[in-house]
Amino acid sequence: MNLFRLSFLYLKRHLFTTVVTILSLGIAIAAVTVLMKLEVLSHSRFDTLANQGNAIVGAKSGGIDILLGALNFEGDIPNYVPQNLYETLKAKKEISFEDQTKFKDGFSITHITPILVFGKYKGFTLVGTDESLLNLTPSENAPQLDKGSFPQNPGEVLVGASFPSAEAVEVGSNIYVHANIHGSTVSSSAFPLKVVGILKPTGKAWDQGLYTNLATAQTAIAVTPGYSSIWGPKVLSYFLLNIEIGGEDSFASLINQRTVAQIAFIEKEKSRLQDLTGSNQSLQLLIVGILLALSTLTVLAVFFTRIEARTMELAVLRALGYSRRDLTRLLFIEGIWIGAISIALAAIVELILSPFILKTVGSTLPLVTSTNFPPWMIAVTGACALVAIILASLPPVWKLYRQDIHTTLRNI
Repeated sequence: MNLFRLSFLYLKRHLFTTVVTILSLGIAIAAVTVLMKLEVLSHSRFDTLANQGNAIVGAKSGGIDILLGALNFEGDIPNYVPQNLYETLKAKKEISFEDQTKFKDGFSITHITPILVFGKYKGFTLVGTDESLLNLTPSENAPQLDKGSFPQNPGEVLVGASFPSAEAVEVGSNIYVHANIHGSTVSSSAFPLKVVGILKPTGKAWDQGLYTNLATAQTAIAVTPGYSSIWGPKVLSYFLLNIEIGGEDSFASLINQRTVAQIAFIEKEKSRLQDLTGSNQSLQLLIVGILLALSTLTVLAVFFTRIEARTMELAVLRALGYSRRDLTRLLFIEGIWIGAISIALAAIVELILSPFILKTVGSTLPLVTSTNFPPWMIAVTGACALVAIILASLPPVWKLYRQDIHTTLRNI
């Protein structure tokens, strides 16, 4: 009889054991795949992190939050800082405080760009800014005009490179958006924005932005229900700076101790972020290894149990003319049957559960695409499981080769 059919009939005859083994393996493979997906996505999440400037000023919320909010457009609408602080630093004026103290700068700012996040539109971030956005350094992967111009008038918008293809718009098109404010889920009434420019692709978060001038953004938040600020509409979410080396401590002392804002030094926060994600990566890899080891041990236990119960059956097959090599192939084929069905089951389980698991993680991860997580990745985890199954088949094969069929058949 054909070995494939013989192995299939054996698995069918021991249906309960086969089903339990396949379910265990399928769930393990699906779990490993989801963990790999989380690992890959958590790293691709930071691939779009912009690399312009060396410091960011924002409302007190933590350095990493400021970094991800300003340079990766993550999170909810951030709290506000007064535009006056930005204007004073931009003009390089002497800074005065209510207690009559004055601050003579010990730092030099070579570039400063305002950012006011005021909503979302179909996954893209609405940002109020000015033309300094087009002069960020380093210039590599920085926003640069591809078509049109920067918004000069109210109700105009410059769109990131990803927007035209996603929404089928071009220069001259109109879109209708809603403004949102910090700490509220209430949106403004819809208002139109006319596309007057398109940015070149950067491969960074800049591609996901819709940029108006500050007047448009501040007017939009001022009329949003629930907006209230001691600074009126003259607020910003962040401003992005280039500070000359040597002035960092002086500037940090000013911002952190004498204002409502907080400074985040970009490279320092990136290092902290890398430390955090590196720790998570090690933990995820450890869990993946444990799951694969448990899968291998499960199959090994099942195969050992089976061969103990099949001692007589294998001896009879040997007596009927099947060689040790044939029976070895039989055991491997049974393992392949189990592995193939488990991989198919894992693909279905992963397909069903993955969206729910990713949803519980929140909006911090990018959407799954064929670029950041190719569909064939399930085959990678399946192949690893198949190798584990084959390895688990080796001890039973070794036991088979040591079997004395004469002694076994004599006990019938």
